[in-house]
Amino acid sequence: MHDIKFNYLTELCLRYQQDGFYVEEIPLSILSKVDKRFEIPQDEKIIAFLDCTILGSGKAGVCFTDKGLRWRSVGNGVGSIGWTEFSKVNQFKVQNKVEIHFDQRKVFWLGGGSNYPIPLFIELLTTLRDLLKQYSYELLLKKHSISSSVTYNELKNISTLFEKYEEAFEPNNGLLVDKHISTELKKKVIKYFDFQANKDIAAFLCMFSLKKTDGIVICNNGIYFKQTFISLYYPWYVFRNSPLYLLEDELVIGKDNVFHLTHSKMKCSEILLFLKKLQKHANSVYQGVPSIVDLYSINSKN
Repeated sequence: MHDIKFNYLTELCLRYQQDGFYVEEIPLSILSKVDKRFEIPQDEKIIAFLDCTILGSGKAGVCFTDKGLRWRSVGNGVGSIGWTEFSKVNQFKVQNKVEIHFDQRKVFWLGGGSNYPIPLFIELLTTLRDLLKQYSYELLLKKHSISSSVTYNELKNISTLFEKYEEAFEPNNGLLVDKHISTELKKKVIKYFDFQANKDIAAFLCMFSLKKTDGIVICNNGIYFKQTFISLYYPWYVFRNSPLYLLEDELVIGKDNVFHLTHSKMKCSEILLFLKKLQKHANSVYQGVPSIVDLYSINSKN
């Protein structure tokens, strides 16, 4: 067991995840380009990055840092705004379907290759602005230390309840737990999910037998979802109260992210039950830990 650190700004970005919006775990191939092309000073920390390129190169997009927003639009150069100035923006709006305006000023172009829903992006900016009006950016960025109490053994025990594994045959519901994940498969999963550090993978739920790496990975630090056109990561303290429900053969996660279950061997209802069980455990472990949800609720009432 070890302590983990988080801040409200990081948590807010995690809750607004969509494919191509990286929070905390930004691929190194993208991060190296962002550092160079966005002219980010060495003393400034990148919290989240929205990639706005077709091929996911990281050459254009929007950075959320500990100092403010930084952006680079294709052909339009770089720009930035500090959090204090950002908190004074009265209106965020979109023009010509891709141009993001702060009040009367066009600041960047959310187009080119981004599939991030513009109404959702405006909602994120507005929520962040409202919080900054009520609280200081120092408070939103203050590091909170909490015990990482979700352990490998507990995750393994919960996952085992839903696993149907026969030694002589392929697992008949796609869920592999602990040592039932072969070394070869684990290597493929680590590469496909682009894990930059060693992860203690407690379980892997395969979503598509023809492409064995599509699926859900259960780790000490959180839960990962990945298939074509969607890649998400939720630390347990965020996943504990993230929206999660079924819509026919689709799993809807967080801010309307759709994870397809069409080819899953495990029944959709059982997958939801499994994830809800993990949520319940995470919620019990982190009960009483502060959340951006609580902070924004207080702000809304005021």
